[in-house]
Amino acid sequence: MVPSGKVFRIPVKTASSAKTPAPESAPEPATGATPDIAEPVPAPVEPSTRVEEPVRDVVREAQTGDIDWQAVALHLQADAQAYRQRQALRDAQRLAEERERLLLPFLEVVDNLELTLEAAKQAGTATDDHLYQALTVTYGGMRNLLAREGVSVIEAVGAPFDPALHEAVALIPGTADQQVESLVIEELRRGYCQGDRVLRPARVIVAQSAA
Repeated sequence: MVPSGKVFRIPVKTASSAKTPAPESAPEPATGATPDIAEPVPAPVEPSTRVEEPVRDVVREAQTGDIDWQAVALHLQADAQAYRQRQALRDAQRLAEERERLLLPFLEVVDNLELTLEAAKQAGTATDDHLYQALTVTYGGMRNLLAREGVSVIEAVGAPFDPALHEAVALIPGTADQQVESLVIEELRRGYCQGDRVLRPARVIVAQSAA
């Protein structure tokens, strides 16, 4: 018999009271040990291609004291002189082209004046015509202006044919006593040059020998 006043409880395991096993935890580091932290790996840096080798050489030589500053100064001076010469040539070329652009239309006006004066002479009205005299003065002023600009007439009639100075528009048989193979015998339009530069070749007729 069970003594009165005492109650014995027997634990009964149920599904709800069953303990689930605790999840495995990561092992703790030992006391005093520092945990390893993964450091970021820097991306590889490619060498810059914008730095030129001559600059690096000068810097390296300057650091070591081996650079010859006098040679560097002479080299820079020569480069500057060559640059100034190139610029002067370009400026002279542009100036010559601009003069040619302005003079070529002016030469056409001179051609028209020459044709007008020649037509007046052939008509026989040049002696007492005041307009002809005025045109003659104007023509003389234009020729003086061309002379001041260094423009000269290209010799044509009686000269050997030169393709650099003459533009042949017709070829005719030459005479038996012709001394040169190709001879200019008639000028249809005057040619002009300015120094060594041909502004406009002379338009001519050439006689070519049979030999």
